[in-house]
Amino acid sequence: MARETKKISVIMPNYNHALFLKERMESILAQDYPNMEIILLDDGSTDGSVEQLQTYAKNPKVKTLVVSDRNSGNTFVQWAKGLELATGEYVWIAESDDVAAPTLVSTLVDAMEQKHATMAFCHSQWIDSEGAPIARTRDPQWEEDFSMVGDTFVRRYLLGYCTVCNASAVVFRREAARTVDMEQVAQYTASGDRLFWIQLAMQGRVAYVAQSLNKFRQHTNKVSGGAEYMGLNIVQDHEIYRLVREPMALSEIEKRWICGYHWKAMHRPTVSEQGRRNALKVWGEEPEFGRLSFLFYLLHRAKERC
Repeated sequence: MARETKKISVIMPNYNHALFLKERMESILAQDYPNMEIILLDDGSTDGSVEQLQTYAKNPKVKTLVVSDRNSGNTFVQWAKGLELATGEYVWIAESDDVAAPTLVSTLVDAMEQKHATMAFCHSQWIDSEGAPIARTRDPQWEEDFSMVGDTFVRRYLLGYCTVCNASAVVFRREAARTVDMEQVAQYTASGDRLFWIQLAMQGRVAYVAQSLNKFRQHTNKVSGGAEYMGLNIVQDHEIYRLVREPMALSEIEKRWICGYHWKAMHRPTVSEQGRRNALKVWGEEPEFGRLSFLFYLLHRAKERC
């Protein structure tokens, strides 16, 4: 089957992002990939989002619009619903507040096929609520395209800082997603995406494209902000760490630098004192956790940059 005939399912979950929907939907409809079905999901919005989505639902590329009567409070319940409705060979979860370059889907599908990968993701340009770029440094290893075995990728890039920080930057194979335990993922309201990418990556190769094809929006209406303030994402990261630690047979050095990253994370100014206490309560159980583990994290970062 020629690549051009393989369908991609575009899942766009939304909750109260009316302000960003027009720009987001236009960037989806502008994709140069010829064969797509768009699945629109609204999780009980109260800001006029539904009316906008009903207009877009008339587009022939839109397969369905599903509107929930009430908000589920869980992004990953929406992901699971979208995956159940998807029929494409590939899937793109296009978050409703982000923006994509017209070549995002075609470029990532090409990368997956060329590298025989399970998933492919691109570099993301962070933007503010108005769409202005937010300056961020990029380490040398992210300046060039690469691919690697999923197990290696998880160890290097998904157990400390989650480098797949935005679903909108990722395209993956639907068949691989069938084996992801979405009920388990949905248990982690703040860190479920980390577990999703871990389970997906472990099934094959991961391809990375250095082009900035995704704009990852930062604004005050993001669920992740409140989770970080209370340390919920750091607490749930610990639960995920304990889930994978033994099955992956993590080395002592790996355990130390992963603990070191989360020691650093809990000391960010965006984490409240209560959030630090919440995080310390669980991570403090690990013998590798503490200031010394942070030194291991710094050494790991230096090695990755070489």
